[in-house]
Amino acid sequence: MRIVHISIPNNTVPPQGYGGVERAIHWLASAQLDMGHEVFIVAPVGGETKARIIPIPLWCSEEEAYQQSYKHILDLKPDIVHDHTFSQLFRLRHSDQTAISTRHNERYQPVPNTVHNTLADAKANGSLIYVHYGLDPKEYSYSDKKKPYLLFLGAIHPRKNLELTIKLAKWAKMPLMIVGPIRHSGYFCKKIRKKLNDKISYHGEVMGEIKNHLLKNAQALLYLSHWESFGISVMEASVAGTPVITTNIPPFHETVEHGVTGFICDNKKEYLHAIEQIPNIKPKACHERVIKNFTKERMAEGYQKLYQKVIDKQVW
Repeated sequence: MRIVHISIPNNTVPPQGYGGVERAIHWLASAQLDMGHEVFIVAPVGGETKARIIPIPLWCSEEEAYQQSYKHILDLKPDIVHDHTFSQLFRLRHSDQTAISTRHNERYQPVPNTVHNTLADAKANGSLIYVHYGLDPKEYSYSDKKKPYLLFLGAIHPRKNLELTIKLAKWAKMPLMIVGPIRHSGYFCKKIRKKLNDKISYHGEVMGEIKNHLLKNAQALLYLSHWESFGISVMEASVAGTPVITTNIPPFHETVEHGVTGFICDNKKEYLHAIEQIPNIKPKACHERVIKNFTKERMAEGYQKLYQKVIDKQVW
């Protein structure tokens, strides 16, 4: 099957740094190549992918991307186009092309044949069609030996609820390491920076072995978002053998098994109880749940079934 993925122009595939959408596309394309498909990705050049890149300028507008690359996709005569962009510009202009789309976040432009990342997000948008993200376990390190610190891994943005994360670390009297890019400078300067000290520390954006070291050695990942369509950091921590403590929002009920791989909490009492119960979470159980449910192969198998439905002219 000839597959063309359209990525967003914000980063390469895989991303050089933070980038959940681009990382998910990379994992999916990698698994599809292993399945024997011919895979193209519309994305900025520079990513270390085995898929063939159809280049677009980094940080270009959707219109510029369309004029330079999107309109040439049809020349490839793809069996299916998988659009990951927020605007869905290609699909809106080429509605007769066999195509599917993934709703990666709340900015997404609704179109037919949309796939969600969780059943919860699908239901919230009047659908039942979803495929969970899946990672490549070989990219991560595992450890059942933990060190006395908590970890936040994600973008610095009000939606990530970092203020509550810092409060929880202070309530628990544990060090907190904050890792991730600043996506909202006003929020960081006004709400976060003044809370930093020798116990609550910000380490910028880290990748590779440093990121793996922090993930596998943390007592727990704190991921207290107000909203997520999935939350890749939850999956990354789990495969490293690290428990996750989250807010009680619907997607986390699919990615966290309460009391087995982490805890889903509503209030201060529950958060503190979760911290106390961290030693009862078995790192191997966290790792094995990802291997069973959230690998790139599982993701590719899920999309393969949906691709075939679209090719067979089914519409949802």
